[in-house]
Amino acid sequence: MKILFSCILLILSFNFNDDPRERFSYQEHSQLTWQDFKGVPPQGAHHFASVNCGMGYSFSSKSIDDDLKVDVQVTSYFYPQLSWKKNINESNAALLAHEQLHWDISELYARKLRAAFTKYVPQKDPKKEIDFIFRKFEKDRQELQSKYDRETNHGLIKDAQEIWSIKIKEELFKTSAES
Repeated sequence: MKILFSCILLILSFNFNDDPRERFSYQEHSQLTWQDFKGVPPQGAHHFASVNCGMGYSFSSKSIDDDLKVDVQVTSYFYPQLSWKKNINESNAALLAHEQLHWDISELYARKLRAAFTKYVPQKDPKKEIDFIFRKFEKDRQELQSKYDRETNHGLIKDAQEIWSIKIKEELFKTSAES
């Protein structure tokens, strides 16, 4: 007897109620440019730019001879229409590098989540179990995004920005073989 579950859960970093019309994955487009930021800054925005990205998953499961098999796919997404910069004519490389690292952090956690799912053994309720695992990684991703902004003051502390850049690039390199 085949049981097929399909669930897609997309988590946006900052705008949970918006319905993005366009998105791309890290595998499709890992290096951001200012042309990727197509959104309109909210009135009273305190920052110069904002990247809107996150990760999502889909899965299917089936039972073969009373053995439950689960396949989980994890993807990091960038939402151009929800990402913005205040001055569309400005080409600030340092600000773009700061926003790029937010994108890289989302991909880093997508890779960590993929690795976790390779070790996952379904028990009684794969849908709940997978969602539980996802939510833990999503919480950690959001906490790291906030810590990154705090420690770099949104990219304004250059030394801290450089330290974070090296740290995240090293982590991406370490996880590249796993993804």
